[in-house]
Amino acid sequence: MIREDKPRLVDLLLEALLSSGPQAREAWAAWRAGVDVGAVSYSSQQLLPALSPAFADLLEHDPAAAIFNGVVRQAWSQNQLRLGRAVELEALLARAKVQAFVAGPLAWSLRTPGRAIRPIPYLTFLVPREQVRRAWQALLDAAWEPTCDLPADPWWDWRGHASAHQDNLHLYLHWRLLPVPPEDARDCERAFLAKTEPVHWNQHTLWTTSPEATMLHILGAERGGDLPWQADVALVGTAAIDWPSFLELARRFAPHCIARLHELRRFSNLAIPELPTDNPGVLRGALRHVWRLYRAHSYHRKRFPQK
Repeated sequence: MIREDKPRLVDLLLEALLSSGPQAREAWAAWRAGVDVGAVSYSSQQLLPALSPAFADLLEHDPAAAIFNGVVRQAWSQNQLRLGRAVELEALLARAKVQAFVAGPLAWSLRTPGRAIRPIPYLTFLVPREQVRRAWQALLDAAWEPTCDLPADPWWDWRGHASAHQDNLHLYLHWRLLPVPPEDARDCERAFLAKTEPVHWNQHTLWTTSPEATMLHILGAERGGDLPWQADVALVGTAAIDWPSFLELARRFAPHCIARLHELRRFSNLAIPELPTDNPGVLRGALRHVWRLYRAHSYHRKRFPQK
């Protein structure tokens, strides 16, 4: 039976992932001393595969090594099954003339280098808004059951996804990956699809967002029962990030994500530069505020004209 660890224990496991050398070993040792091997929480089980490259060192002389390695093997096997389903779904959507991009844990797992394993608890696809209805109908025709249907026509700028499930697997169909004000919705969607890249698995090629858009999604995504965002930053890494492009995206759609990255600069192995803070000053800040109010007012007048 699985029960939840105390939050502090999960924090220690995350510290072990984010750190290196003696600091990582100390965090692991503290977590290991406080955990009941027979009742490891779901949160910890999700983090263990990410730490597996260090298991040869961390689990030396640990009598529960076989249990921890079993958790990793199970995560790897489940990932292979879900990656296979993702390839099938991409082909299904392509037949419906939908250009689908993998995103979320599915894409982050494929972008994780080395032997670390990023579990895939559900599938996420991003499609251009004008193709969403075709994509959704293709999923329904393939016996996917809706759990969150498409919004009514006036509300597409307020909602960013619909969801469905099949065989205990959840699928999120997105046309927008970040929660933004409705007046920014279209610009956000275009920005995330402006640059895309291939990712590869088992001789198959899938497509996903740029490293900069991927990192912004990691930092700004809504999460429920998944890995902490800090873990995905560590797993995906920052080596491929073009920082000026990232800052442009972040300042436009999710400025709080810049501060989140600053929180991780103390972990030297993450290689995060000192990013300029967005501190525009009193006058410029006031002008930005007025501009946002004007854009919101203009959007609402255009979208819902007064009778």
